[in-house]
Amino acid sequence: MNTLIIFISLGVALALFFRHLKTAATQKAAAFQLYAVRDELICLVAEKKLSEDSRLFQYYYKRINRLLALVPNVGLDNTMEAFLYLKNSKSFQHSLNEANRRADEMLKLVEEESEEVSTIISNYYAASKCLMLAHSSVLRMLYIALVKTPINNSLKSFVPKATYAALKTVSFADEEANRFRDVGHQQAA
Repeated sequence: MNTLIIFISLGVALALFFRHLKTAATQKAAAFQLYAVRDELICLVAEKKLSEDSRLFQYYYKRINRLLALVPNVGLDNTMEAFLYLKNSKSFQHSLNEANRRADEMLKLVEEESEEVSTIISNYYAASKCLMLAHSSVLRMLYIALVKTPINNSLKSFVPKATYAALKTVSFADEEANRFRDVGHQQAA
């Protein structure tokens, strides 16, 4: 009986250890996606496809660097704060509306640029979404269950307010990635 308890304990310990390794690898991969987006944005400037003084470059370069500054010790709250510029004096909904307004402004600017620019901006939003999801298994599970699959909306009322805010932020990043990708496809056509 003691041997069984030892093997079960060892199995649980190994499962937790490998889970930790997988989580760390997922978080690093998400951070590397963001580094890749920043590098691609810089390449556009180096290749003179985008001006370093343009609002697009300034806006997204600043946002990417803000997220990357948090990467070594980033948490979900930090990521949401950096992604939406959440401040203590602002409500979550106000910050989300402000982020949406800014994204609309940037989308208008992207429409005047090449398909390559819209693809990189879309990749920024996709990488931001991955970064947020990489820091919470629960959020990842809820995102799939409540956002990505058609499910009764009444179940969303059981989700805590902070988790719902995180879900809305991840959804926002996903929607923006799709919008900017669609603009790129329209530009190619």
